[in-house]
Amino acid sequence: MLDEALRQIKRSESYSVTAVLTLRHLSHLTGAEYPYLRGIVQRQLDPYTEFSRPKREPGKVRLISSPNPVLMDIQRWLLTNIFERMSPHQASFAYQQGRSAVQCAERHLGATWLLKFDLHDFFHSISEREVYRILQAVGYNRLVAFEISRVCTRLPQQLARATWGRYAIIRSYNGSRPGFLPQGSPTSGAIANLAARALDDRLWEIAENHGLTYTRYADDLAFSALHRLDHATISRCVSDITQAIYQSHFQVHHKKTRIVPPGQRKLVLGLLVDGNRLRVPIPTRKRIEGHIRGVATFGLAAHVEHAAFSSLGGFVRHVDGLLRYARGVDRDWSAPLAERWEEILSAEGITALDRQQW
Repeated sequence: MLDEALRQIKRSESYSVTAVLTLRHLSHLTGAEYPYLRGIVQRQLDPYTEFSRPKREPGKVRLISSPNPVLMDIQRWLLTNIFERMSPHQASFAYQQGRSAVQCAERHLGATWLLKFDLHDFFHSISEREVYRILQAVGYNRLVAFEISRVCTRLPQQLARATWGRYAIIRSYNGSRPGFLPQGSPTSGAIANLAARALDDRLWEIAENHGLTYTRYADDLAFSALHRLDHATISRCVSDITQAIYQSHFQVHHKKTRIVPPGQRKLVLGLLVDGNRLRVPIPTRKRIEGHIRGVATFGLAAHVEHAAFSSLGGFVRHVDGLLRYARGVDRDWSAPLAERWEEILSAEGITALDRQQW
């Protein structure tokens, strides 16, 4: 027993991750109660709060699953001590310290051709089986890999019953449906990047074969060229990329596929890249200015209703995100607007705590 524990510790050290020997050991490391962890692994507990955020498309919302404070702390420990210590592909830019959307877009500066793809249901398409494989690959034993994968995933209510991970001794682990990565969990972004590593490898190779630059920011894929491309090459690229996505067990959101030829405006992650510096597009500037002017003129609640947002908190987060985004590209233009936005929210009685809780 002791020899096996020592071997496990050495395996973990060789991969630069923290050793977790049992679920009870994870309880000790994180300070969480063992019955609480056991309840999550058995799928008897579902400690998440659900809310929605508006997507870029009008009327569309994104479901967010926020862990309760105890599970949030556990997942943050797992992120710091395990998942952040594994390296995603160099083409990946989201959910990593020191990497940003601006850096991602900069890779495509001066593009003459731009190919854009979107992965449908990115987080929900990554199951606990993928998390289990990632953990096994860095030396965790089968049972611990299974238990940690359960702690990082949530049971989808809409899936049909399917079993996996049979355990003769721990029968209460048997018979559950496979969970998925919940968007809103601290670990989900890092795990998703690791789960997409095989996809990134395939797409990187395709890009190199065609002289393209490839980046992925979560579910947004971009390929650009600085040289001329003929239509036969474009068709072959689209076919190869689409096939690679399906081979990697992801799905293409076909309505969001874009092929942007020379002479047309080229946007990557909302930023213009068809010049020698990044620029915030005029429609985005007008949208930010319009939201701030609308709230200042008619009040927060009235403007949120007029703009057809589902919640006040979702709207405030939306404008906060736009301003952060613009500040990373054009600080001189965005700084006065950000200052005005803070003044308006303060006058509306919106506190920093309110924004954290939203």
